[in-house]
Amino acid sequence: MKADLVVIADGSLHPSGMPVVQMGVRGLLNFELHARGARQDVPNPAWTLVQLLATMKSPTGEITIDGLHDAVEPPTPEEVEAAQALPIDVPRVREQLGIPRLDGPESRGYFERLMFHPTLTINGLHSGYGGPGMKTIIPCEASVKCDMRLIGSQSTDQVFDRIVQHVARRAPEVEATRLNGMEPWKTPVTSPFTTKVMSSVERAHGQRPMLYPVIGGSLPNYVFTGTLGLPAFLVPYANADQSNHAPNENLRVDCFLNGIRTGAALLSLLAEP
Repeated sequence: MKADLVVIADGSLHPSGMPVVQMGVRGLLNFELHARGARQDVPNPAWTLVQLLATMKSPTGEITIDGLHDAVEPPTPEEVEAAQALPIDVPRVREQLGIPRLDGPESRGYFERLMFHPTLTINGLHSGYGGPGMKTIIPCEASVKCDMRLIGSQSTDQVFDRIVQHVARRAPEVEATRLNGMEPWKTPVTSPFTTKVMSSVERAHGQRPMLYPVIGGSLPNYVFTGTLGLPAFLVPYANADQSNHAPNENLRVDCFLNGIRTGAALLSLLAEP
């Protein structure tokens, strides 16, 4: 299992067609909160969950789970510089998504929020009667499924412990259940291999790649950086409209050939002293 570095050829080029090199991803933690009421359907467990969730994220978008940010490390100057150099048309993004504004906090830049901050998302709320017409009932139970994206030195174990402690203080009758997750990982922008990886992509594509310190999604590549202690780089080969994981997933021939050129250039550069 010994190696100098790991290169993962996963993902897509920038929508402009420019190549990219990505240094890490956010982690992922999925969990469920479950509240029960009395046998006669009182008190209302749906309100218990709603009020609990309101203590976990503020109206301005700040996550307010007690102790959650204890392990959050600020981005390095090199990471900030790389993120600020990335092009983005926020009004265009909003138009494509059909939304009037981005989620709060409003002061955070587009890539800052994707790369350097954890998130808390409600995936689904379930309680009571949701069929046609009306039933004036008080539900006997309620549940909510959530996910969190983690960053930096946060771990799924540490974050879930914070969630359990927060729930115990704010709504002790609610049960928190961990579902699954992945650890965050990243390779420092200042890695001695960064220059050679960037140069290999540039040789293959004929243009300098964009450098992403972290991407917003999650991948299980912590096994390389955390378990094996190796620097890892995401070097996407596919076209931006590849329809990843869809029935019509595709890879353009020119992207396939550029991927071969990238691998050959990287092996050549790594062999140099």
